[in-house]
Amino acid sequence: MFEFFFKKYQQRQLRNLMERQRDKRIDNWEQIKTIGIIFTVGDAERWSLIHRFISAQESQGKTISLIGFHPDKYEINYIFSHTRTTICHEKEDFNYMGLPKEGVVDTFTQQHYDLIIDTTEQPNFFGKYITALTDANLKVGYSNSQAEHDEGNMEMYDLAIQGNDVMDFKDYIEQIVKYLTMIHKANSDS
Repeated sequence: MFEFFFKKYQQRQLRNLMERQRDKRIDNWEQIKTIGIIFTVGDAERWSLIHRFISAQESQGKTISLIGFHPDKYEINYIFSHTRTTICHEKEDFNYMGLPKEGVVDTFTQQHYDLIIDTTEQPNFFGKYITALTDANLKVGYSNSQAEHDEGNMEMYDLAIQGNDVMDFKDYIEQIVKYLTMIHKANSDS
């Protein structure tokens, strides 16, 4: 019973955030200078993939900020070596309704981004909430067409990359870069 009200409250919070007016714009990959990445803390191999992507993009002059959801009882055996990373700990950084406590996500959400990339597996309230809360020209999420569960509302994403399995981070990022690069080529032909 409480779970039902909990989910309804969270969905209302998302709807309220999505009703806010914002400018939407798709830039080609070369024009994108600021990127925000939302992720769920995982194993060292996943962090290594994320960090390699960050390093490659920063060497191209892009600024990357990250915000991660650290599930309760998940042991981290590595160091987050990127200075613009915010980690939200499930046990201490959220209120009883599952919303981040005041001030916890501000470092990430008070910036404007050219691109927000949500890399969380759906359904994931944290990923959707941070996506909806953050100001960005383009917001991208991943949808698994073979998911056995309902991914819920995906309307906060301007672009949803659809796959047939659990998201593969490397492939997902490559798809985003490919599509945004193609937009550039299509625009430059006209």
